[in-house]
Amino acid sequence: MSKISKELAKEAKKKGICESWYKELQTIEDKREMIAMYLKGIDFCLMNDYPSNDYIRLNFKDIINEFGIYLDDNFNICNIKKCILLGFTKGYIEINNFNVSEIFVKNESILNITAKNNSFVMIDVFDNSKITVKAQDNAKVCINKYGNAIVDIIKNDLAIIKIIEKNKKTY
Repeated sequence: MSKISKELAKEAKKKGICESWYKELQTIEDKREMIAMYLKGIDFCLMNDYPSNDYIRLNFKDIINEFGIYLDDNFNICNIKKCILLGFTKGYIEINNFNVSEIFVKNESILNITAKNNSFVMIDVFDNSKITVKAQDNAKVCINKYGNAIVDIIKNDLAIIKIIEKNKKTY
């Protein structure tokens, strides 16, 4: 077992990870496989601030962007399937045509997003982050709002934006 997988497994155990995921995490040696597991268990990770942004910065910062994870970054992308904004990230995302996207915005991140044509976007927004969503054409956007997150919307008559106020800090 690598030093990183050992540290991650120990911390996950403290945070209440299930036994099967704990055992699986202990066996992973490759950083990219660890990131794939992070994405697969994103709800547990975001709910528990696991691993911490400092840990991600120290051990994974060199490769997270290729997985759609941004930490203290600035970016501009189009039609990403899954995206996670952490720390003080500032980004712009456009989703168009018939593309589907799942986006998570956490900490102090700021996101501007344009959804157009027949796209469908799911966004979970947490903490003190801020998103501005512009929806046009037949786009559909569903936003789950947690904590003190700020959501601004701009839309035309055909677009649908649904904001679900969760009235709690996290999942």
